[in-house]
Amino acid sequence: MKPVALVADLEFYPQDSVSKLKKRFEVIVSSAKNVHELSEELGKSSAEVFFCGLGIYIGDDLLKKAKSLKYLVSPATGVNHLDLDSFGARKISVIKLGDSKDQIENIFATAELAWGLVIACARRLNLAVDSVKEGIFDRTLFLGRELSGRTLGVVGFGRLGRQVAKYGSAFGMNVVVYETDSARHEEIRPLQKVDSLEELLNISDVISVHIPFNDENKNYMNASMISKIKHGAIFINTSRGELVDEKALVGALRSGHLSGVGVDVLSEESEDGFSVSNSPLVSAMRDGFNAIVTPHIGGWAHDAVEITRSLVVDEFLKRYEP
Repeated sequence: MKPVALVADLEFYPQDSVSKLKKRFEVIVSSAKNVHELSEELGKSSAEVFFCGLGIYIGDDLLKKAKSLKYLVSPATGVNHLDLDSFGARKISVIKLGDSKDQIENIFATAELAWGLVIACARRLNLAVDSVKEGIFDRTLFLGRELSGRTLGVVGFGRLGRQVAKYGSAFGMNVVVYETDSARHEEIRPLQKVDSLEELLNISDVISVHIPFNDENKNYMNASMISKIKHGAIFINTSRGELVDEKALVGALRSGHLSGVGVDVLSEESEDGFSVSNSPLVSAMRDGFNAIVTPHIGGWAHDAVEITRSLVVDEFLKRYEP
């Protein structure tokens, strides 16, 4: 009998990758929408491997019941939906997209979305579209701003930060970069490197965050940092919601300190019981402020999804030991 592979979002995996899995595993589709349902699936299926999605946090309580689980595969670079310590304690191997940095170097779907949010906030597109839907065709309500000649501050100069910086340059913006990894400092040239986050926040008209989330940088953009942002700036976050104090961010938007906020991620979005209705950012958007919230669709583009899922399947099969 073949071992079991439980796969979330199986329909989005390339057929070639699914065929590779089926040669060695009984492949079962996961339809779980919460921790309880996933726990039941893992227990009943006796799965040795689970290919997860982003919507369910996988921690110690769930792993206690997944007694057959040997591998966890995540087709995402971020890991805030995983309790890595619990996996380590239970000797469950974790294979994630971030392990394949060289192979994903030219995947820019999230950077493209970040730039879309920049343009949408600068031109107040969501508000303008909603107005037209309501039968109002009045451009005077939506005076926007040009990006050319303004300053773009990029926080983090990895794969996605570099690409967003290129988009900024192509739009005629002055690009400044804050990067803590000294090994990347040479790559920033000829763009301007700033020595502190505070300096970047003080001078940037648009701020785009591109750093990974970990325990050390939770609330990286805290209330104190948000207060240092240049008046009238636009703030973009397509990394992880836990990097930002969302209440402080919304307070700055509602007070007029920020002119726009665009995010693709929300704090605790993978936690059981999460409700988008409770998000202060969503509330601000509903109240008519220049806020845009998308449901973590940065990497959710056809080509990117196909490539990344092929990569994690191949990496898993390479590392799998019965």
